[in-house]
Formats: sequence, C-alpha cells, structure tokens
Amino acid sequence: MSLSMKQGGTAKGMAAGGIISAAVIIIQYRFKFFIPSSFSFTDAVKFVCKWDTLLFICLLAAIARVATARFFSPQDIDGSGLTTPTKEVSIDRAVLQNTLEQITLAMGAYFSLISTRLENLYIIPALVLLFVSGRILFWFGYSKGAAHRACGFGMTFYPTVFSIILSVICFIF
Repeated sequence: MSLSMKQGGTAKGMAAGGIISAAVIIIQYRFKFFIPSSFSFTDAVKFVCKWDTLLFICLLAAIARVATARFFSPQDIDGSGLTTPTKEVSIDRAVLQNTLEQITLAMGAYFSLISTRLENLYIIPALVLLFVSGRILFWFGYSKGAAHRACGFGMTFYPTVFSIILSVICFIF
C-alpha cells in the first residue's frame, strides 16, 4: 500500500517526534537535570506536581485562545452549543480538546511512574518539557495540516506511551 504525500509527511513528522523524544529522555536520564540530590516519595509527588504546572499552562493557553477567538468573532460569541463555529474556533477547539486528552494521560502516567519506581522521577523533567514543546509545535502546525502537526503530536504522545509502558513493566517486575 502506498501512502499519500500527506500520509508520508505525517509519518515523517511522527518519526521525528519519536526520535527527538527518545533522545531527550535518554539525555535526561543520563544527566538528571533539575533533579534533587535526595528525595522521598512525598518529595517525588511534590516534584511531579510542580512540573505539572507547565502542563496546566498549556491547557490554560488553549482555553484562553478559544475564549479570545470567540469573543472577537460575532459568529462564535454565543459558544459552540448555540452556533456553528468558524474555522478559526474549530481549529482552536480541536487543539484544546487534544491538549486536554493528552494532559489526562500524561499526568496519570507521571504519577504511575513514580509510584511504581521512585527512580523514574529522573525522567519527569524531560517528559514535561517534551510535552510543552510538542504542544507548541502541534498548535502552530495544526492549521497547516497533519504533516505539520505530527512532530508536535509525537513529542507529546510518544513520551506518554513510553511512560505508561515503563510503569507497567515496573509494576510487573
């Protein structure tokens, strides 16, 4: 089966997101940037909560963008329940929805990581920075099509998948 140009571009973007994610996680695990020298489980939970603030900023920005776009659009001001959204608001809502979905998975994965093995704390900063960077790339690329948002999606999604898989492995072994 041959892929269309859009599918090929999307696959390349997703692969780039995966490669970047793997490299950042490996570097973080090796050098342990931003990690306290010693920590208890309570310290680890606090550490994850602090880093999760950056995820909430992504969500806050996406919500603010939808609200702002609606406010300045006579067609959208009444909200999606009462009107058919403009293309701009539709895009912003799609980014917001995907960001909310990604945050839900990521936060659960981060807490699973530290709950199954405390040393997994070492990769939390990398996971969060990949998430934020990925969301920015996803947001700016969204209106240009799948290939332009794929790397950002990959940088958000693949680290979360890795986190969930690692949590399951740590839980079992």
